Amino acid sequence: MQLNAENIYVKLVEESDADSLLKIEVKNKDFFQLFTGSREESFYTYQGQVDRIKSAVELKKEDKGYVFLIYLQKSGQVIGEVILSEVVRDNLQSCWIGYFLDKDHNGKGYMTEAVKLVVKYAFQELKFHRIEAGVMPHNTGSIKVLLKSGFHKEGIAKKNVKINGHWEDHQTLAIVNDETRGIEVKKVQRKNPKTVAPPIGSYTHLTTVPKGAELLVLSGQVGTDMNGDLPSDMNEQINNTLQNILRIFNAESVSADDIIKINIWATEEVDWDYFNEVWEKFHGGIAPSMTMSYIPSLAVPSLKVEIEAWAARW
Repeated sequence: MQLNAENIYVKLVEESDADSLLKIEVKNKDFFQLFTGSREESFYTYQGQVDRIKSAVELKKEDKGYVFLIYLQKSGQVIGEVILSEVVRDNLQSCWIGYFLDKDHNGKGYMTEAVKLVVKYAFQELKFHRIEAGVMPHNTGSIKVLLKSGFHKEGIAKKNVKINGHWEDHQTLAIVNDETRGIEVKKVQRKNPKTVAPPIGSYTHLTTVPKGAELLVLSGQVGTDMNGDLPSDMNEQINNTLQNILRIFNAESVSADDIIKINIWATEEVDWDYFNEVWEKFHGGIAPSMTMSYIPSLAVPSLKVEIEAWAARW
């Protein structure tokens, strides 16, 4: 599972991440310590991080906590963490969110991107109703991250967390999942009416967009990589193009679930086994409406595929 934004992506932590996690914790030891409780020296060892990850994996299995790592899109470098903790189900369906970001990457908007991704995942996939956060009032940067991510202030919790041996006040913020409050779900709906034969491929016959959506229309996207280079292989161009579409939409707070229509033009025969594999990863669930056409040529001879996408945003 990988959640993508324009500049970063987040993934649930795995044991193979121990080295990366250790590097960021050791590098930012003094910086992170300003905002968290005391830690044993064993925490800053490889085995300490392995133990921590194993604990996180077990908490996830038990639906008691989730640890995500933040990666830079271009380099894949781990630059931070987002943690969902204190999970309570039954009549509350709530959790707390916390996060840490490498001090060298503060002020670039990366944490806001990461928090938005994790909050969306927490509401849509983990089905939480409410997410809370606590921030020391002087940590204005962290408060701005939460406000930009849709949280609202609720008050000051007096001396409720011990930080570096001192009980500190915390500004409480929260965000509530609109869907669980009974508000109309604003989501693109896809279905295949029984009045016609099933689609002859992985796409949807009918797409319905609820009222109030903005329409986002991409120009025809092509398969250049992050450096602007265009591979000669048709399959690579297809995969790059789909990923470029996701990057653009994610930067606009739109996911593959919000896509209304995909139009594809190709100059040579598509490898359908490969296409279906990357197509499924692209949409991650029910395939959107799609039209596929073969044409003699595109704008330049090196282009073998061009894909246009439409999406809705609320």
